[in-house]
Amino acid sequence: MITTIIFDLGEVYINGVPGLEDRLKPILGTDVKKIYKEIWGEDLASYFRGELTEDEYWAKAIKNNKWNTDATTLKRVLRENIYEVKGTRAIIEALRNKGFKLGILSIHGKEWIAYCEKVFKYHKLFDATEYSFEAGITKPKKGAYLRILKKLKVKPNECLFIDDNPKNLPPAEALGIKTILFKNAAQTRKELSSLGIKI
Repeated sequence: MITTIIFDLGEVYINGVPGLEDRLKPILGTDVKKIYKEIWGEDLASYFRGELTEDEYWAKAIKNNKWNTDATTLKRVLRENIYEVKGTRAIIEALRNKGFKLGILSIHGKEWIAYCEKVFKYHKLFDATEYSFEAGITKPKKGAYLRILKKLKVKPNECLFIDDNPKNLPPAEALGIKTILFKNAAQTRKELSSLGIKI
């Protein structure tokens, strides 16, 4: 029986980096594809593992690409690109009202999470959160899933995990966690219903 539902954060509840390249194009005056490649490089992975601060991440991006801008501008534009994914909060609130235990398992950076929690206050809806920057472990590594299970004090077969990245689902399934590949809120509601979770 499913008693606990674990959500990914980025592009499931909050949009963060995707689409940032379009906002940055007029500022940087360079190709969108090139900006995308640089944003999603190894330095971002290091930031998400807590190995770099946000300032260090942007400083490296500016230096490596000779961008004619500053970290303050990039930080502002990134935050302007953060918004709630339509319909997901209503699902989370409905599940909470139904008595489900809720958790977050997300690959994310410390400063971005601090901003999101301050603006959206979503963390108050969850019983536990697990972010990659806290332990330097990112999905799809097994340890990431085990950490959130431990925080929630639940067994894998009691859990459902919702993520928009198909690569992150098989490791959860291997532990015995049921999964849903998030595409949008309406589709997720239907899949929840098919599992007997009607909201």
